[in-house]
Amino acid sequence: MMMMKATHLDRLLRAAMLPVAAAAMAMPAQAQGAATSSPAMSGERSAKAATATASAQKYRGMRTSQVIGKEVRNPEGRNIGQIRDMVVNMNDGQVRYTVLEFDPGIFEGERLFAVPTNLLRLGADDQLVYNMTRDKLEQVAVPRTDWNRAWNDPGYMARVDKAWGVVQPSGQAGAYRVSDLLGMDVNSRAGEEIGEIEDLVINMAARKVHYAVLEFDPSWVSPERNFAFPLSAFHLNADRDELVLDVDKSKVQAMKSFDDSRYSNLNDRRWLIDVDRYLVTVLPANDRQRSAAQPSGDRQGATADADLFGRLDHDGNGSLEKAEVKESADVFRDWNRIDANKDGRISRDELASGHTAQSSRRGGTS
Repeated sequence: MMMMKATHLDRLLRAAMLPVAAAAMAMPAQAQGAATSSPAMSGERSAKAATATASAQKYRGMRTSQVIGKEVRNPEGRNIGQIRDMVVNMNDGQVRYTVLEFDPGIFEGERLFAVPTNLLRLGADDQLVYNMTRDKLEQVAVPRTDWNRAWNDPGYMARVDKAWGVVQPSGQAGAYRVSDLLGMDVNSRAGEEIGEIEDLVINMAARKVHYAVLEFDPSWVSPERNFAFPLSAFHLNADRDELVLDVDKSKVQAMKSFDDSRYSNLNDRRWLIDVDRYLVTVLPANDRQRSAAQPSGDRQGATADADLFGRLDHDGNGSLEKAEVKESADVFRDWNRIDANKDGRISRDELASGHTAQSSRRGGTS
C-alpha cells in the first residue's frame, strides 16, 4: 500500500489532541462485556449486533473532518479515547476502520488501534460509543510514532483484516486514510489541477461515505461554492497520490452547488433528497459509457426511478421500507421481487434494477 501525505495526518493529530485524564482508569471497568458476556465473545458477533443497531438508526450525516478528534465513550458513558483517523474503501465508500487512541491507563504506551467502524455505536448527542474487545485490540495495536510506517507496509491491512475477521474489499483502489484524502489534489483527465477534496460526508448509521465535497480551483468556479460527488466518480492517478475527476468545466459551472452554511444541517430531509437526486446524475466515466449504450427509453426509466426513490424515501435514510412505498402501487405489489436480497428494505440499486425491468415489460413506470 502506497504511503500518503504524512504531514497532513500530523497536522490533524496535533489539532485533534485533547487533554486526557491524569488518573489511570481501572482496566476491569473497560473490559468487553465484563458483566454480560464471556471474554471469549467473538468480534464477529459484536460486529453483527452493531451492524443491526446501525441499520435501525436513521440517516446521520457527519463531516469526517469533525469526526477526527472526536471523543469516544464506553457504554457506561466514560470518555476512553479519541478518533485519530478513519479508513475508507475507495471502491465502495465503506468506512472500513476507525483509528482510535485510548486515554492513558487503559493500554500501555501511546498506540493507535484500527477498529471496524461498525463496532462503534452512535449515541445521544452524536457521541460515539465503543464496547472494547481488548484481545482484538492488542492484535492490531501500532505505536503512534510507527503509524505511518505500518500503513506503508503492504501486509498491515491484511493483518488487521485477519484479526477482525474482515473480508478484504474487491477492486484495485483498496483502503485509504481519510487524513490522506482530506486536502488531496484533484486533477482533470488532462492532468490539470482543478481543486481539492474539502471534506467527506459519511452516513454514520450506514458507516459509508455519502459524498465527497470538492472545492474547485477559482479558475473553474467561485471559491465559495462546494460540489458533492460520489466517491466512485474519482479515480487515482498512476502514483496513487492524486485523484482524477473526468468532468468538463462547462458542466461544473452548470452543476448544483452549496456553500459552507449547508454544513450546519446535513441531515435536513429536503437536502438529502436533493443531494441523492443530484449524485445519481454524476456518474463515473464507465457508468456514463454504459448509460450511453442504453436505449433512450432505458435512460429515461433510470431517471424516473431515481426521482421515484427520492419521493418514496420519506425519512431520507437511503433505503425504502414497505410502509414508505404504499404511494407506488407497482413497487408495493412487486415488493418481494424488487427486494432481491430479502433484507426487508429496498435499496436504490434494487429499485433501479427490479422496478425498471418490470416497468419496461409493462410499458411504463409508476
